[in-house]
Amino acid sequence: MKRIYLALMCMASLSLMTACGGDKKADKAADAEETEVVNEDEQTADEQEAEELEGDAHDVWGDPAKAEVLNLTALYEAGDFKPAMTTIFEDTLGGETAGELPSKWEIKEGSAEIGEAQGVKYITMLGGTTTLLPLVDGSKLSLPEKYTLEFEFMFGYDVWYHVHFLDAEDCGIGDYDMWRGHAEWNLAKTDDEWLHGDQGELYELTSRDGWNHFAASYDKGNLKFFVNGKRIANMPNIKQAAYFTITGDAADGKSHYIRNIRVAK
Repeated sequence: MKRIYLALMCMASLSLMTACGGDKKADKAADAEETEVVNEDEQTADEQEAEELEGDAHDVWGDPAKAEVLNLTALYEAGDFKPAMTTIFEDTLGGETAGELPSKWEIKEGSAEIGEAQGVKYITMLGGTTTLLPLVDGSKLSLPEKYTLEFEFMFGYDVWYHVHFLDAEDCGIGDYDMWRGHAEWNLAKTDDEWLHGDQGELYELTSRDGWNHFAASYDKGNLKFFVNGKRIANMPNIKQAAYFTITGDAADGKSHYIRNIRVAK
């Protein structure tokens, strides 16, 4: 948005330069003065528009106190994503207390706590970059050779979510990175061969103001990604991950929210 503001300011400045560089002859003075007034009006309008865009960009978009709960049943029925049946990890946050640490997660970096609004609980990320690792009986969740992964999330200004896939030696073998307007991924097919992909124009698939749904499915090498039920990637021969983490960049406690995390096989 700062680039838009600077561009508009430059355009306005060029208009003023054109107006101020006119002929100095007396018979053209009135026309020059009129042109200058018109350009000053245009500059004011441009500045107001730029300020509105700048302010709009920095507000907090998703607000758990105002958002409606997603209808997951309808999403499953209407979309391409179908969750596996046997749950191996689930966190609906039902037994958690607002203000406390999420009990089913190890916080690898940053900070996180339970929030609550309108009776809906969620994990809010705060304290800079925050990375969460799901735990089962106190140990990190182990992914099988066939699974589905899903969670709900909200967007805010400059909010990125990252899902990192790692092997048993804690080495990264893939990642999925998502902003409201863009998603990209890098995934290992072998130790030496990686697959890169991206998807722009996610605006049509995601809500700025409410909860959204991310999902992945893995079946013996075939990995798919979904946003709000719609498949956006389908990749063969991807290495199997041992576990995953969820990261929120620059988490400030106002914009990064996740809930209803589930892994099934």
